[in-house]
Amino acid sequence: MRTPSLRPLILAAAVALAAHPAAAQPGDDGSRRQPTRAELEALLARSEQAARTPGASADQRTVAANEAALIRLRLRDGDLQPGDQVSVTVEGEQALTGTFTVAPGRVLDLPAMEPLPLAGVLRSELQEVVRAHVARYVRDPVVQARALMRVAVMGQVARPGFYAIPAESMVSDAIMAAGGPLATGKMTATRVERGTQRIWTGRGMQQAIQFGLTLDQMSLRSGDQIFIPADGGGRSAAAMRVVTVLPAALLAVAGIVQLF
Repeated sequence: MRTPSLRPLILAAAVALAAHPAAAQPGDDGSRRQPTRAELEALLARSEQAARTPGASADQRTVAANEAALIRLRLRDGDLQPGDQVSVTVEGEQALTGTFTVAPGRVLDLPAMEPLPLAGVLRSELQEVVRAHVARYVRDPVVQARALMRVAVMGQVARPGFYAIPAESMVSDAIMAAGGPLATGKMTATRVERGTQRIWTGRGMQQAIQFGLTLDQMSLRSGDQIFIPADGGGRSAAAMRVVTVLPAALLAVAGIVQLF
């Protein structure tokens, strides 16, 4: 039996979150703010209610229940996985400024410090958790910390491969980090895959790009793959370039790094 796509509910919840006044405000570094624990708990309550709605179809209730399970797992275990990268900047501390990898056991090893446990930590909580940890060793530190997701960008792009991308980036940012779509790419068929499951596809995927939803708002996680299939025509790829071209310097500031 085919598992119903999570896309419709995720899109509705993410668009609602993106429209929230607080969510529209940028973070201290100018990036788009990520959902807080309280906001995710509100989305969880909405999904759980939808899963119990008598008037909904069985498929709609299943989708809502699956989305609730994803959010519940995220709230319990956090967002950071072993192998994820964390970009850290500590003002005046060169040794503590760089990109560090989350080690097995979900811990972050910073130079000359005890390992920092990240189990249960959301991306929106990461900066404060890192700051509090560094404050045990550095007086009144000024800290910026950003989680980088390991996302594959494959198919009809100039440089297919795995990229470390800030979770507050958009799908279009990831595609442009991979050199942009080729003329042979069919942008309207762009999809996101998680293993053998297509979690974003079709009109929902196009709307997510149109609304500028972030990878975090789309509930993507490390290991997910953005795939652009071949088409044969170049119009959709050209249109994507017009809409999403970002200067190379901006991508560098965003912290996008090719891994392989």
